[in-house]
Amino acid sequence: MERRLYYGSPYMAEWQAEVKEIIEKDEKFLIILSETAFYPGGGGQPADSGNIDGIAVEEVYEKDGEIYHVLNRKPQNRIVKCAIDIVRRRDLTQQHTGQHILSSVFDLYGGETSSFHLGDDEVSIDISLSDISGELLKTIEDKANGYIYRDLIVKAHFVSPEGASDFPLRKAPPRDDVIRIVEIDNIDFSPCCGTHVTRTGEVGIIKVLKAEKMRNQTRIYFKCGMRALRDYQDKHAIVSALSRLYRTSEGEIPARSESMMAQLKSLQKELSDLKEKTLALEAKGIAGLARSKVIRMDLEDKKADEISLLAKYILQNGDFILVLSSIPDKRLLFAHSGAFVINCGKVFKDHLAEFKGKGGGSDKWANAGFNDVNDMKNFAEFLNGLASSLSIHDDKKDIAS
Repeated sequence: MERRLYYGSPYMAEWQAEVKEIIEKDEKFLIILSETAFYPGGGGQPADSGNIDGIAVEEVYEKDGEIYHVLNRKPQNRIVKCAIDIVRRRDLTQQHTGQHILSSVFDLYGGETSSFHLGDDEVSIDISLSDISGELLKTIEDKANGYIYRDLIVKAHFVSPEGASDFPLRKAPPRDDVIRIVEIDNIDFSPCCGTHVTRTGEVGIIKVLKAEKMRNQTRIYFKCGMRALRDYQDKHAIVSALSRLYRTSEGEIPARSESMMAQLKSLQKELSDLKEKTLALEAKGIAGLARSKVIRMDLEDKKADEISLLAKYILQNGDFILVLSSIPDKRLLFAHSGAFVINCGKVFKDHLAEFKGKGGGSDKWANAGFNDVNDMKNFAEFLNGLASSLSIHDDKKDIAS
């Protein structure tokens, strides 16, 4: 087994090692080194990235006690220069130690951590509490940051399974011959194989972002260290921009936003009412000028919801068969007043696929969508021809199929 440098030196960025073995597999090269600082992943923490003799390490994993470094070409030297992405390592290490701190505080309030998720963008833990109030969440966040400000020592113990029972572990240890226990200065003891800072002050800060209920648990999203700083910088920029836009102080932004939202809803209601009145007038004009009981229109300036309203108002002004299409939305409406023996939905079912459309409806109203405007227009012409063969009331003709 190679020496695992990341245990003793979590911030080692460069070193030299001997290539012990090279295994070619699936057009990749699996490298085993005499010693490595590449963390292979585990315990919720992703593997490190970096290079060996300038060749990018695509993957690092552990199997049967060996750590394999996956490269796309073979290194030429027996003694190789290795380097990890130290910025990424520091980030992952901050997040992982921050998780131990946060989990230990939740534990004080009866919240056991059941899982830990550490990605490049999000960090979260699942806590065995179904309901966490905002007040409790703030108390836990404050206490966790208190541990950071005390700059407590973080150290590791390598013990046997029997020796593990001497520690007040926060969770059960794995069934290994040697168990690594990470201790935060008598505050937290947790079996863990990941990389950690040497003092809690290096975590910088823990900021809880949100709590999301999941059945009988709660998922807590948070950020630590530089991630928390970047998050604050981004959000501060947004708040500052809103303050300038609203010409108000940062503290008054929520109230100003609520006021503007109320105004916007009022204006939207006025606009919607005005649009309906306009469509009703337009529909009355269309019905009055109609020279046929079949009204066929391609509307360049109307969305699908607008042609639906227009159709409703036209049918209030007389018995018609409507073939209306929205050019912007590539949506078609086929409807009638009920004075015709034609089943719109069945016509769509029988013929729509021929014109590459998708949709359906009832006996008096059907809608369809198209990827191509020409297909829609061709179907509209088909419907227009079908509808034109009808007469109303006393001379009904059933062409539902």
